[in-house]
Amino acid sequence: MVINLVFNSKDECENLIKKFYEYVVDKRDIKHFFFGINLDRVLEDQFLYLPLIVRKPKRYYKETVMQTAPSGIQIKVPQFDEICFVMRMLLEQEGYPKNLIPMAATNMIEIMEETRAQIADSEVKVWKPLEIDKELISDFYNKNRTDARIEKNGDVYISSGLPTPTWTRVVPDKTKIIFIAQAFSAGQSTPIETFNHFCHDLNTKIDYMHFHARESNMGPVMFARHEMNYASGLPSRMFMRAMRVFASNFDSGVRLDVNQILKNTKK
Repeated sequence: MVINLVFNSKDECENLIKKFYEYVVDKRDIKHFFFGINLDRVLEDQFLYLPLIVRKPKRYYKETVMQTAPSGIQIKVPQFDEICFVMRMLLEQEGYPKNLIPMAATNMIEIMEETRAQIADSEVKVWKPLEIDKELISDFYNKNRTDARIEKNGDVYISSGLPTPTWTRVVPDKTKIIFIAQAFSAGQSTPIETFNHFCHDLNTKIDYMHFHARESNMGPVMFARHEMNYASGLPSRMFMRAMRVFASNFDSGVRLDVNQILKNTKK
């Protein structure tokens, strides 16, 4: 989580966001970024939604930050670029680690984009905890250009529409959602040690996802998981974006299977 990686405390993060907000609303050319949004709402959403962010490859944070708010409320590109510059500038001025600043700035601005979108929404796009279940998730996936179905164990399986197949598990008693991705062995005779070695190798190369290996009745399986808590609700836009990033991250690991031990390997 960004707070743990960059800031020493929640107060530090809050102070940085306050400085950013005050700086932006004081600048005539960019103050409309926060039009109709008060500081309390910005702070509340940051701490509610930071745990929903899925880490991305380092190269993503080196690129120009993309606007994620709906097109109807996006600001001009030069103005958005200035927004991103200001966030990174303030982080640098406060002396935070330079290698973590791009990630911190990108993630905080992504949440601010969600806050802006919610203010402009004509209908609520944040799911309440009690309405979140496997049927809701499956229907939502199918409305977002993926093919999803509910399996016998209750997991929602996405067979296509993402870089790799995924499963989503809803755990109501813990208000938790778990993303799961798996890559199966190309042959049942492949020893689990081969998978353990491959996962260890991946984990030294990829720092934004942790890969594991386990036995199954079909041979060894490589898998990864990501958990998020929805006790305070779940914004559907951020949820779908998180799943797409999660699937892309797992696919990045699968593509490093040069020895073709995985059935899912892209050739």
